[in-house]
Amino acid sequence: MSQSQIPVAVLGATGSVGQRFISLLDGHPWFKVVALAASDRSVGQMYSQATRWVLDVPMPEYARDMVIVPAVTESVQAKIVFSALHNEIANVIEPQFAQTGAAVCSNASAYRRDEDVPLLIPEVNAEHIHLIKQQRKNRGWRGCIITNPNCTSTGLTIALKALDDAFGVKKVF
Repeated sequence: MSQSQIPVAVLGATGSVGQRFISLLDGHPWFKVVALAASDRSVGQMYSQATRWVLDVPMPEYARDMVIVPAVTESVQAKIVFSALHNEIANVIEPQFAQTGAAVCSNASAYRRDEDVPLLIPEVNAEHIHLIKQQRKNRGWRGCIITNPNCTSTGLTIALKALDDAFGVKKVF
């Protein structure tokens, strides 16, 4: 890891969303994956043994021999945590990471409706990142939780934003 790279982790690393995070982080100039976390049945195994890779790109070399750790703050030392956890689990675990100072980038819907949690599409509403200050104040966290919208609405929203900026959108159905 170079001095300038930020240590990151992937929670729910063996599932399809976790795999996508791992693929996108492969060779990233800003981030260094330092932990892959998953359920108890995978903990202690090498990632390549515990994962049935489903993506159409090869499993990144960096991930193959990483040993899967539990998705708990004591096992994951990262400034940013990419969470691919299921809602019920995310609801419990993500705040624990935020309390310890991690920025949790969540794919789960567990916190999408909370007024102080940014539901972020950077190309559309980057200013919502300022909600983090309120979230930290409200919850007493050093870190934060940031969510993304439902995957089906993200692509539509980005396209509609461009059309609205160019022409103005009055109605969509």
